[in-house]
Amino acid sequence: MTHSSYSVAFLHAINYLLPIEGGYVNDPHDRGGETQYGISKRSYPHLDIRALTQDDATAIYYRDFWQVAGCERIPAGLSLVLFDSAVQHGVVSAIRLLQRAVAVRDDGILGVKTLDAIAATAPDYLLHRFMNQRARYYAQIIARNPLQQRFLNGWFNRLDHLVQAALEVV
Repeated sequence: MTHSSYSVAFLHAINYLLPIEGGYVNDPHDRGGETQYGISKRSYPHLDIRALTQDDATAIYYRDFWQVAGCERIPAGLSLVLFDSAVQHGVVSAIRLLQRAVAVRDDGILGVKTLDAIAATAPDYLLHRFMNQRARYYAQIIARNPLQQRFLNGWFNRLDHLVQAALEVV
């Protein structure tokens, strides 16, 4: 798939995400294990992670995160935050966090009720509520596994950069 076949919103999102995720890492404390551009061996055991190219990662992100999460169905800016959430927490968890931000049942499905609630909420207000849900989610991760505390500053730096990137297109 060429870059010209991706939407402008996805290109904005992937151009934001790839530098954040970075290159090859194999941190023994990271639950994802070996990663390249944020693509983990744990999630993709069949891939040679070290040999993964940026184009490979882009195609995976589009197919397995952007499309599956339904990012094209929601406004720009918010789609970036949903995409980033799906990458970091999984698609279902990301949608649940978004649903909590719009106060609908958090079933992990981006359906009509969720889309209607999104449409009825001011984008910048919703963006901040979504980020608040993500911050709470980080606290839950650490409560379950205190060793994850070492990633907290990085996670909050990620949210700081993310809200700025999302506000550029809201």
